[in-house]
Order: sequence, then structure tokens, then C-alpha cells
Amino acid sequence: MRPNRRAGFTLIELIVVVLILAVLAGVLVPRVSNRLASARDTRRMEDITALRDAIEQYFLDEGSYPAASSNASFGGWDVSHDGDLIPNLVKGGYLKEVPADPLNDDTYHYRYYVYSNGSYGCVGSGSYYVLGIKNFETQDFATKNTGYFKCTGRDWNTEFDFVTGGGASYQ
Repeated sequence: MRPNRRAGFTLIELIVVVLILAVLAGVLVPRVSNRLASARDTRRMEDITALRDAIEQYFLDEGSYPAASSNASFGGWDVSHDGDLIPNLVKGGYLKEVPADPLNDDTYHYRYYVYSNGSYGCVGSGSYYVLGIKNFETQDFATKNTGYFKCTGRDWNTEFDFVTGGGASYQ
């Protein structure tokens, strides 16, 4: 007759289960976090499109682009986490809600600036604006969504992961 054994797992069995769970977590966590970053990048593009449309509608209604609040810490740009542009567009009815970068910090944010006609070689009938997403989180998304805004004296494509603008043309 065999000696009476207690029911349960041996130490070896527990170690094997923990190792299997660790390997699975190591494989799944990077995939999940990459998808979350990609979803935040998609949100950034949706926000910047809504902002651009609101700025253009403001221009049609008012005949000028909304003023940008100068922030010396960010080279004079109106930034989404510390500027007046977005709250003013919401207050004016041009945006339904405040679009904010999903992380909205010093690294990930939106920037807006209004330049006078002729600045950096851009010409138009008046002032023009530049609107950009400072950084995307995923390189693949940044490669596929670059936007474009350039004048003879400045190429904003090198400063932003995504850039757009209006009111001027390349000279």
C-alpha cells in the first residue's frame, strides 16, 4: 500500500506554471502597449483634423485666424496643454469638446502659431497658420501620417511628426 499523499501542487509544478505565465506576459504586454500607443496616435490625428476644421471655419466667419497665445517655453507656440486657442474655439462654438492630446504633456501635444504674410517666404492674402502634432508614439504611424507645410525659409515638416496649415502658399 502506498503512503498517503496530500493533494496539491509540487514546488516544481508551481515554478513551471509561473514561468509559463511570465513568458506569456512577456509576449503579450508589448503588443497590447503598442496597440494602445497606436490608438492614441489615431486620436491625435482625429483631434488635429477637428482643430484644423474649426480654425478654417473661424476664418470664414471672422476673416482672420484665431489668435495664438505665445508660450516662451515652447518657442512662442500656443500649445494644447497651456494655451488659449482650444478653449476659445470651444467657447465660440467651433468645437464641441476640448480636443487634448491623450498624454498632453511636454512631449506629446499640439502646437499652433499665426504668422504674418511673407514670414519665412510664405505668401498669401494675409496671415497664415501652422498647426502640428509635436510627436507620435509609434514610428509606423509617424511614417504614414506626415502632413505637409513648408515655405522657402522654413520647413515645419522637420519640426513636427505631423504638420498642416493654411492661408499661404509655397514660394
